[in-house]
Amino acid sequence: MKTKIYHLIFPLILGLLVSCNEDEQGPEDYYDQGDFLVSLGAEKVPGHGQYRSRMESGDTLNLEVLVEAPEDLEKLEITKTVNLQKDSSFGQEGVLQVEASGKEFSYTFIYIPPVEDVDKLVGFSFKATTSGGKETTSDLTANISLSPRDNLPRRRWEWKSILHVNNEDDPNAEVIEDCEKDNAYLFNGDGTMSLEYGTDTGAGACAFDGLNVFSGWYITEDEQHFIMEKYNVFTPNTIVADTFRIKTLTVEKLALELTVDLSELGLREEEVFLYTFEAAQRNN
Repeated sequence: MKTKIYHLIFPLILGLLVSCNEDEQGPEDYYDQGDFLVSLGAEKVPGHGQYRSRMESGDTLNLEVLVEAPEDLEKLEITKTVNLQKDSSFGQEGVLQVEASGKEFSYTFIYIPPVEDVDKLVGFSFKATTSGGKETTSDLTANISLSPRDNLPRRRWEWKSILHVNNEDDPNAEVIEDCEKDNAYLFNGDGTMSLEYGTDTGAGACAFDGLNVFSGWYITEDEQHFIMEKYNVFTPNTIVADTFRIKTLTVEKLALELTVDLSELGLREEEVFLYTFEAAQRNN
């Protein structure tokens, strides 16, 4: 009886081992071989000439392209596709022509993904052609996600918290007023902005809502500071800029720190406040 069981189990185990060996990937899956290659400075994935890159909208891709050929090169053609369709806005009707020469040629391809490419199947093919008509191609798949910065104009940023960070009596005291809890910022893609005050406004601690009009916003090049520009309704030609330090910036949360001079109110020249906003659906 035991012998029969062994005879039944052994072929099954052997089949599993063969199957595992077939699924294993060797060096040839990750390293292209041959005398005519287009190598890309990106993550190599299984398959001849297959690469990928992960990035956010607004990032800059500096891709090093190296072509090694058995004879003199004539050209390098770069074609962009979006969802498997040629992107006519790229190069000349979707194709960028690059002159090439010699048997070894290098080229730096630069790509800054627009918001329109987010969450789409974006591909670039790099086809090298020799003077004798030989061709070879490598492909780059670009996985592009929405950057927190580009996400700002797409959402409504509701006020959630204002902490008085360096409050002498109660550090990190919550000081947001009840009437401020339905406030929300709208950051527009053209650099303008507005502050929605909600329904609880014009009375009590929020009696002066609307006195300051928020007109513009931007993030500094080093991405360390968030600038909001505003003016008083009685002096519209005088723009005041609040410079916030960016503490958190994700697609769901924005936390900004502001230092304010409150010495005229009997406090210190450097009172620090941490504002926290959360993303919500934007309808306009």
